[in-house]
Amino acid sequence: MLLVSTFGAVAGGAAAPVLPRFLHSRLGASDAVVGVVVAVTPFCGVVSGLLAGPQVDRIGRRPVALAGVAAAAAGSLLLAAANSLALAAVARAVYGLGTGCTASAVITWATDEAPVERRGRALSVYGLTVWVGLSVGPQVGEAVARGAGYRSVWLFVAALEVAALAVVLVAQEPPRPVAADPRPRRLVPRGAARPALLIMVAAYGEGVLTAFLVLHLIDRGVHGGAGFGGAASVFTVFALSVIACRIATAAVLDRFRAEAIAAAAFTVDAAGLALIAGASSFGVAAAGAALMGAAFAVLYPALALVASRASAVDEQGAALGSFGASYSLGLALGSLLGGAVASAGGTVAAHLSAAGAAAAAAISVAARARR
Repeated sequence: MLLVSTFGAVAGGAAAPVLPRFLHSRLGASDAVVGVVVAVTPFCGVVSGLLAGPQVDRIGRRPVALAGVAAAAAGSLLLAAANSLALAAVARAVYGLGTGCTASAVITWATDEAPVERRGRALSVYGLTVWVGLSVGPQVGEAVARGAGYRSVWLFVAALEVAALAVVLVAQEPPRPVAADPRPRRLVPRGAARPALLIMVAAYGEGVLTAFLVLHLIDRGVHGGAGFGGAASVFTVFALSVIACRIATAAVLDRFRAEAIAAAAFTVDAAGLALIAGASSFGVAAAGAALMGAAFAVLYPALALVASRASAVDEQGAALGSFGASYSLGLALGSLLGGAVASAGGTVAAHLSAAGAAAAAAISVAARARR
């Protein structure tokens, strides 16, 4: 399942930098319409991920994963044929519905394959495939677009989803736990609600960073280029920090309490966001991004592990599906709510709002860990 996750992440990363230009230059979309069409995918992913979780438990990991990757491939092919903004929006909606289903099924499948005492490591490695894919994908997407045009990017994305479909077909699905007493399936199992809310808080900070970091640093005199010292290259520091720290800490979650690790990570995350809020140079912003990356390296797997352990064995799909959907929702809220805060008080206030939310989460998790 790690291969399926990597294919999906590379596909998503390849589309990210190309889609806005395609909508603007080929289909004549305004900036506002571009924003709406781009937002369609994550919001559809939230809905489908949430709804798919109980189905993962009811009918199995493979059927939901197959439906998800097939829908994602269909959405990419539809976008390759799109000649209107309406059709492009439908294509991205179908793609988002597919990726949400796939994510719920694949993270549950990957967790099933690991022994209970090594599930922290499994979740860390699973998350690492996403970050590696997102680091490689944009470069590949840009290269394909420059060499063969926009529509070749969507065909490339569809090919990756078809490759993922082949992997799902041949992979051996672990046995599914059977409930001792049948009961109605819940979209969000009781034990998963708290970690899902916490990962939404963490993702809010990432959403703010993604939407406003470059604007924030340009306003403070940092040039916006992607080369070393440019505002855009701070994202590279963030991604590399996540990857390096995820590799270094893969086994930590199986040795220490996940709640205590999450509390420490939220504290580091808050410090990184506060540092970025006050940054007026590349070096300070990069240091803040490195701290955020170190925090995110353990936050997602730690909280996912809490959600998994606190839920019944026959509710793992619902638990991890709702957890992933909450992360996607937090990213979207980072852009929307962060934008409202930035409009009222500037980009410094937006980053400080995320730092405050992370600090509050740290206090809450630490108090629960002590109990």
